[in-house]
Amino acid sequence: MSMKAIVLGAFGSADNFFMAADLPIPAVRPGEVRVKVKAASFNPVDYQIRKGQPEGRFLRSMILGSDLSGSVDAVHEDVTDFVVGDEVFGYVCNRGSNGTYAEYVSVPAEFIARKPATLTHAQAAAVPVAAMTATLALDKVRARDDKSVFIAGGAGGVGTFAIAIAQWLGVRKLVTTAGNPKSRAHLIEQCQLRDDQIVDYRAADFVVEAMKRNRRGFDIALDLVGGEMLSACCALLAVDGNLASITEAPGQVDFDILFGKNASFHSIGANAYALTDDRKAWLKCRQMLDHLAWCFDHGVIAAPQITILGGLSTDVVKEAHALLEAHAVQGKLVMTC
Repeated sequence: MSMKAIVLGAFGSADNFFMAADLPIPAVRPGEVRVKVKAASFNPVDYQIRKGQPEGRFLRSMILGSDLSGSVDAVHEDVTDFVVGDEVFGYVCNRGSNGTYAEYVSVPAEFIARKPATLTHAQAAAVPVAAMTATLALDKVRARDDKSVFIAGGAGGVGTFAIAIAQWLGVRKLVTTAGNPKSRAHLIEQCQLRDDQIVDYRAADFVVEAMKRNRRGFDIALDLVGGEMLSACCALLAVDGNLASITEAPGQVDFDILFGKNASFHSIGANAYALTDDRKAWLKCRQMLDHLAWCFDHGVIAAPQITILGGLSTDVVKEAHALLEAHAVQGKLVMTC
């Protein structure tokens, strides 16, 4: 048997993607299950890896993609948590036989969980990386109902989940950013934010405006964008504040600002547990996925907004990369398989 997959022939342009139609189906190694992929989603790290940026230093396959939803196709004899036919979703990271732009993936069982019953495969595929990242960020900054939160980049995949989880935690003082009417509409219609909870980051005084909305500095800031937005998050923090970033660490000037506020900085990477050989650490991924599935199935978090670009093809992959690289995405982009 063989499988189809979209392969990156060389780092650089999205034109380097090509369809391979007769690749061997991956074997199932000890501790692994093989998943027949029914949907995969795209993340900004995908195009960063494609371009040869440092995010790809742990890459094990030129088939990219981290998020999936599908059904268990085969189980190694030492795995007891899943059986053939189980519907699952998960985060392949650098531990899979290949990425998720493919019909099949073998992955350690710790990185998958049973799919939320209330979500379609396309919706479930949009969850793992973005929702796990949002969960980790809000946990690190100790978000709760008496804290004010600023989110740079609320309309994207991670931001949408961060807003939903913060709302579930009872956070009432929340302000985020939008740079165009489409993003603003997404935040109001999909995330149930008020217009006065959204600031236009294109405005020169948006930091001042955000502070006015909160009437003081913010207890918590989440940087989901990087660059100038990371600097803005540092400026917006109150004394003893907590900043989490999924993009980069502050430079010296920004660090001095944090130091002067006795503020804490937390780097967030959903792939951190996969980078260790400690399988007990891998289980934290399963635990987060199980918790997220419970949240969806109990109505705690609404189904994610997705845009299905099409089936497994080079054109779909190229379109997704172009949209992500242009920062022209609200919610998550999904490919069916």
